[in-house]
Amino acid sequence: GDRGRAIAIAKKALERHRGAGRLWAILIQLCEDDEEKLSVFKKAYQAVPKSGEVWCEGARMCMDPRSLLFDLGTARKNLEFAIRFTPQYGDSFVEMLRLELLEKGPELADFAAVERVCISSEPNYGHLWFTCKRNRLEGTRQVLRNAQKVVLLELQRRRNLYQYALVVSMQSQSEAAGKDQG
Repeated sequence: GDRGRAIAIAKKALERHRGAGRLWAILIQLCEDDEEKLSVFKKAYQAVPKSGEVWCEGARMCMDPRSLLFDLGTARKNLEFAIRFTPQYGDSFVEMLRLELLEKGPELADFAAVERVCISSEPNYGHLWFTCKRNRLEGTRQVLRNAQKVVLLELQRRRNLYQYALVVSMQSQSEAAGKDQG
């Protein structure tokens, strides 16, 4: 694909529809490096502070194991905003499953808590959400269970990359805590 052209189209669309969170989220996804993503994310949450799609992209940035922005605490805050502002956006719940697994592992992750919030929110759109919805008759609970399997497989496949990102993140947090106390 032609990423440069896609970015130009997204920017042109945002000139006419500055308040469209979905367009901002697409632009964030199209950015390649951390600095560019963070810059667009900041502009996006200033333009549409209550867009769940934008906050979900902020969480994705913080859960990308290849990124220097990897920070699960910030990812959680961003996902909480995403779910509060746009509960119908199913991708936020798929990402919350990913976060639970990254923070606690498959044995301790609180899938039931994510499921309760998700079911009461009745999400009905999002690319990941539709990817996990195998047919139009599947309900929220089944889509979330499908998502759990998809996320588990993805985390398993990229296990080494995530482990490295988690170690680096913990070291950075430990160093920061030491500076705060010293």
